[in-house]
Parts: sequence; C-alpha cells; structure tokens
Amino acid sequence: MAVEPQITTNDMLLMVRTALSDGGITFGIEETFLPYLERGELVTLLDDWLPPFTGFFLYYPSRRSVTPKLRALIEHVRQYREAGP
Repeated sequence: MAVEPQITTNDMLLMVRTALSDGGITFGIEETFLPYLERGELVTLLDDWLPPFTGFFLYYPSRRSVTPKLRALIEHVRQYREAGP
C-alpha cells in the first residue's frame, strides 16, 4: 500500500509525541515505545508481519587500523551483547 506521510523524521521523540497526539501510525525500535505500550497509551499493529530484531551489526574497514574510540565502541557493544537482555 502506498502512503503519503505528512511527517518524515528520524527523531524518535517526535515520533512518539506524534503518535501519542493521535498523529497516525509510526514505527521504530520497540524499546523506544515500550513504556507507552506497557501503559496502554500506544498499541502495536501488524505484529504478525514483524521480523525479529537480531541486534545491530557493526561494520568497519580493518582490525589493524581501529582507532581507540572505535575500539571502545566495539568493546562496549560486545559486552552489551554478551550480557543479554
């Protein structure tokens, strides 16, 4: 189905505020909407067609030339994934 969105944004807070204000249907990462779903302020749609989220993937050019900042991010993500939900 083709739709003509009235608002296009990557600002998750704006997406939540718009949905809470009866601004229509929005989408994003479940964790962003979870508090509102748990309180019944928002509801999910099309759950049967949603693929499971397996997590983010991090791609970088080479292990030999990783900057300290990128190395810290890699380690943080690795620890987060190992800790699990």
